[in-house]
Amino acid sequence: MLHSTTKVPKLLRSFLLISCLVLMLILSTPCPRAEATIAKRLSNLESRWGRFQLGGEFNLLADYKQRAYEEYRTPDLKNYLNIYLDSHIDQNFYFYLLLSHYDNYGYLNQLYVDEAAVRYRSSNLLADLGKFKFTLDPLGLIADHRVSPIQGIALQTGNTDVYFGGYYSRLYLNTRGLNGEKLEITSDDQFGFRIALPKPGYMLGMTLVTTPSGDLSETAIGFDLIANAYGGTLQSEVAWYRPGKDNFQEYKHQGALGGLVSWNKAVADNIYNVYAWYFAKGFAPISSSLNDLEKAEIFTSNSYGIGGAWQRKLTNNWETTIKSGLLLSPEQTGFSGPQLVFSGRLRKSFSPATSLDFGVDSIFEPSVDKLELSRYNRLSVQFATAF
Repeated sequence: MLHSTTKVPKLLRSFLLISCLVLMLILSTPCPRAEATIAKRLSNLESRWGRFQLGGEFNLLADYKQRAYEEYRTPDLKNYLNIYLDSHIDQNFYFYLLLSHYDNYGYLNQLYVDEAAVRYRSSNLLADLGKFKFTLDPLGLIADHRVSPIQGIALQTGNTDVYFGGYYSRLYLNTRGLNGEKLEITSDDQFGFRIALPKPGYMLGMTLVTTPSGDLSETAIGFDLIANAYGGTLQSEVAWYRPGKDNFQEYKHQGALGGLVSWNKAVADNIYNVYAWYFAKGFAPISSSLNDLEKAEIFTSNSYGIGGAWQRKLTNNWETTIKSGLLLSPEQTGFSGPQLVFSGRLRKSFSPATSLDFGVDSIFEPSVDKLELSRYNRLSVQFATAF
């Protein structure tokens, strides 16, 4: 018995030693099949390198704001990071990705996918599928999805005589509650359609947007004209908007008009712009360029007025842009009579990819219901670079 118990540990040690030797022999012996597989994978990767494009943008922003809803006693510090990845899959298919990071120092820090879509291009069709930024009407009064990207599909086709475009976007998925023993789920889905007639010297178009049901339900139709006029370019759009019966807005009406006219002309190192706008009370499309406060436009919802802009290239890669106008809005509680609006930028370009901006804004922003306006003042410094 004593002999058998002392023999077992010796056998285990011998077995472990032989196993280690065999394992070392296997690892030290080249494996042609594994090497071929790795070489094939590397070869495939190298063949695809030419189809990938990687780039991005980085912005640092410091601004000091005065607004009706917040009292800032300290500058607001932010950074924006965008990473672009584009890939030519084959002759017709193209994938693009926009990965965004937003950091409001001391408050919010979030990473999200802003765009992720596949594009199909042929001789007579352009199709985008996924999540992507898209504007159907040129001035974006009723079908602008640059701030809130489309989540669905967009199709575009046409020739030199006519253009057709349209999209479907899922705006909101809503859980309404229990219906018997089942959970009832509905969605707010937006549909957009456009037809345009491109002609020598001008283009005339019509855009229709509808969200049939839900908290974001609405109907809007717009007519736009782009033309060469007085040595410059004239852009205009007139739109009619009506909220749906289930729309979240408290102010219900049977239709409101909105219109914007812009004319610009370049003369040497100067670009001149003239604006005129009218947005009636209740004109508040869900997908509208009016919702983008970061653009610092002198026009806004529930107002009308006139204004202009001047952009000039200065020496040593400096550039200035000044916008100013008079804004009027009836039935306001915070002010009465014409109001001066102003926005200015001074930019220093260190290279085609890197710049430093100094800005000042004194404009108006609408409340959530797009009815009451309040003054929005801001001083800002922004550093931007692309890579």
